[in-house]
Amino acid sequence: EFPPTSLDALRHPLEDGFVTIARSVETMRYPARVQLIAATNPCPCGYDGDRRRPCVCSDRAKERYRSRLSGPILDRFDMRIEVPRLSPAAHASDASAEDSASVRTRVHAARRRQWGRGRLNRDLAGSELDAQDVEDGAMRVLERAAEVDALTGRGWDRVRRVARTIADLADVDRISRGHVEEALALRMGVG
Repeated sequence: EFPPTSLDALRHPLEDGFVTIARSVETMRYPARVQLIAATNPCPCGYDGDRRRPCVCSDRAKERYRSRLSGPILDRFDMRIEVPRLSPAAHASDASAEDSASVRTRVHAARRRQWGRGRLNRDLAGSELDAQDVEDGAMRVLERAAEVDALTGRGWDRVRRVARTIADLADVDRISRGHVEEALALRMGVG
């Protein structure tokens, strides 16, 4: 709903964690470290790719709609997940799903692991990501993704942070190939 110029203005605050407002007399810097969660439809009518209802949008309308989010702003999202329409059977509760209390316990344990390393994964610099214990196979998967999928430098570090978090949630020190593959799947899902 926001104009593309307003969305693009979020790039630096999302990356740097602060907003600078300059006026004629003074410049103020405000903290802006946020967790941004956004949602969008796949097209203007909302049915592109839907298995039960056909999309009525022209290719041009879809392209114009998708271009409202620029590559640079999309690059700042750690995860891009496509959520298809659920079948009626999927709406029923899944007895095998992990309950919220268990998830909460794992998240708290993962955050303790991160603080034990000195900072949260979101704040790890490139050199700190380089120092992580990563399987050789995991690095090959990441390198292949960078070559084939044109993963940007920013995307490279974001995938590594998410993979580190996935490993922390699994309560393991070493980042495996599976952790990197999952992080890539979460990043490359849409866009």
